[in-house]
Amino acid sequence: MPDDNSQLRYVNVTFPFLDPDSAESCPEPMDSIVEYLRMESTDGDDAKAEQLAFVRTAQVADTRYWIWRFHEKDGAECFVTVAVSPDGTVCTGYDENYYSLTPEQFILGDYHNVF
Repeated sequence: MPDDNSQLRYVNVTFPFLDPDSAESCPEPMDSIVEYLRMESTDGDDAKAEQLAFVRTAQVADTRYWIWRFHEKDGAECFVTVAVSPDGTVCTGYDENYYSLTPEQFILGDYHNVF
């Protein structure tokens, strides 16, 4: 892993897809994801499910991921992730895509807790 998060954009990484590769297979309901965004996003209570565009799933070691692209009202591109650890713990995350990362690079950073 790079020492600086901005260097993640130079890491070439791929992950296998989950089967099925769909937003519907995510164990976290969309209502809960949107509620999380309302607490964390600068959009606050204005965050809506329509702002989320499903990108893909990924298997990273023993953790399963779902990732969405999210554009805030100010135009900032963000990613929203749902990660499920081997023990079944579900963790929802969100951050602005400051470094123009690919979804795979963002997932790598999330997996290594660099954001």
